[in-house]
Amino acid sequence: MLPYPVLLADIGGTYARFAVLRAPGACPGPIRKVPTAGFPGPIAAVEACLDGPGTPRPRSAFLAVAGRVDGHVTRLTNAPWLIDLGDIGVALGLEAARLVNDYVPQAAALHVLDEANAADLARLGPVAAGRGPRLVLGPGTGLGAAALVPAGDRLLIQTTEAGHVGFGPCERDDLPWQVLMLAEGRLTAEGLLSGPGLTRLARALAAARGVAAAWDAPPEVLEAAKVGDPLAREAVRQFARLLGRFAGDLALLFSATGGVYLAGGIAPRIVEALKGEAFRDAFEDKPPFREVMQAIPRFVITRPEPAIDGLAALLRAADRFLFPGQDWRA
Repeated sequence: MLPYPVLLADIGGTYARFAVLRAPGACPGPIRKVPTAGFPGPIAAVEACLDGPGTPRPRSAFLAVAGRVDGHVTRLTNAPWLIDLGDIGVALGLEAARLVNDYVPQAAALHVLDEANAADLARLGPVAAGRGPRLVLGPGTGLGAAALVPAGDRLLIQTTEAGHVGFGPCERDDLPWQVLMLAEGRLTAEGLLSGPGLTRLARALAAARGVAAAWDAPPEVLEAAKVGDPLAREAVRQFARLLGRFAGDLALLFSATGGVYLAGGIAPRIVEALKGEAFRDAFEDKPPFREVMQAIPRFVITRPEPAIDGLAALLRAADRFLFPGQDWRA
């Protein structure tokens, strides 16, 4: 058990989010969001966020990080921060701390999101609620994925490194794969299905058409697509199609008949593209299981900070969830 108040942290490659959960029945908040690049490490970022008026000093911490968690010390996959659970605990004067992959709380959040509430979820697929394992994956600074698997009266969260599997062309593609492959060497799913991957995809399309690439960062591509730039819109459409193919592959892998949920920083910004046929067709085109795929519910998570809510859910229903993580005590 983590003693209250508990510091909740969702630490990604671009932003870190912090909130304090004061008591078991309370709501976390306020949530403070800071750029990861603005601090040398997590301790400085936490201290800055805890300096706010009325913020109680936590007795413990529950940290979700965008990196592989197999010990008390890890590095963010897409940022230079070193996460040392013991150093954080000592520096903040904590009694206990817990470290998990950032998709553990994303998966736990599926247990509390409301399908009928558009502020929580945007529906992409079938209306009927699914049963069975659920899958959450999200393109952001990187590409994370985890499964929420029923295990009797409990829920098992299986984390993955799915973003780092190889990714390549198929017969129906109309993309400059040679350019994409040369840019990355070994092309991974994260190499395309992430913020940097969207920029890479847009620039490769521009190069293949012999035009100057106008964008250096994902927000620039997304904004250009929003205002109608045809090349940016094509990049977003192709991104949605490739994401549909990958999401469908993972749904088969985990038999995710309970639903597939898209998280991360990009999916909520391209909901209309994800509602289109490019994503749907690529997701469902899995013969001989096309009918199975057509029946799988699909959503975009639109709740602003689902990982913080997921961390709180894990604490409130500690006996309900099984998940991998690392614990430290003073």
